[in-house]
Amino acid sequence: MKIAVITDLEGTAGVVDFETQTYPGARYFEEAKLLATEEVNAACEGAFQAGADEVLVVDGHGAGGLIPEKIHPKALILHGRPVSRFWLMEKGWDALFLLGHHAMNGTENGNLNHTYSSRSIVNMWLNGEKIGEIGIGIYLAGWFGVPTILVTGDEAACQEARKYIPGIETAVVKWGLNRTCAISRSHQAACQVIEQAASRAVKNIARYKPLKLKGKVELVTEFISSADAFIWQQRREAEKVNATTVRFTGKDFLDAYEKWRG
Repeated sequence: MKIAVITDLEGTAGVVDFETQTYPGARYFEEAKLLATEEVNAACEGAFQAGADEVLVVDGHGAGGLIPEKIHPKALILHGRPVSRFWLMEKGWDALFLLGHHAMNGTENGNLNHTYSSRSIVNMWLNGEKIGEIGIGIYLAGWFGVPTILVTGDEAACQEARKYIPGIETAVVKWGLNRTCAISRSHQAACQVIEQAASRAVKNIARYKPLKLKGKVELVTEFISSADAFIWQQRREAEKVNATTVRFTGKDFLDAYEKWRG
């Protein structure tokens, strides 16, 4: 059984601030990466205990949010940039974990909520419905026949995941009070609940089906700055909606996603 894991940093217990913890070079960036790495290792351990034969960890946080030399000894890690635009979802995995994830920008009580960029994107819509990184990840995996079976992060992120997959396994490691304040589990407790959730997810893998979006797709992104939007609007496939908004349309999800990724 082969499990792919896509990680992020903002959904880690104890990580609550962009400026001091999640941006490269921040005062506590390395400490945040260690917390995230050990949460990932807990998920790997749970997966292996439940019967996984292979786990590939994909470091999905910007310029990097994990410590490679401390990764679980039985896991593989994909890190560095540029990375495959499909995050290797096309490689025939049996299931996907989304670890350390956060809610979409503007989510009430979503700690460190944002949508791809904490500094430049206001909202994204998929066929008229607001969407964030969790939804895009679930649909991308589903396109390649991979079910998403576990999401970890704050309570708002886990609730967001359940909108797409009502029975998905989740591990809540903190509860957001606002964008930059949260109540976190202890690091040890967070790792424990993640390990247990990962084990349950793998043991119950047969329950889950890939979520594949059918038909034509419209993907709209609203930026804070008209300058950021202008850059995106120069792409041949882009359609200018207004000074801060750009639209990509495709014959299906993958077509629209590829145009958006550029």
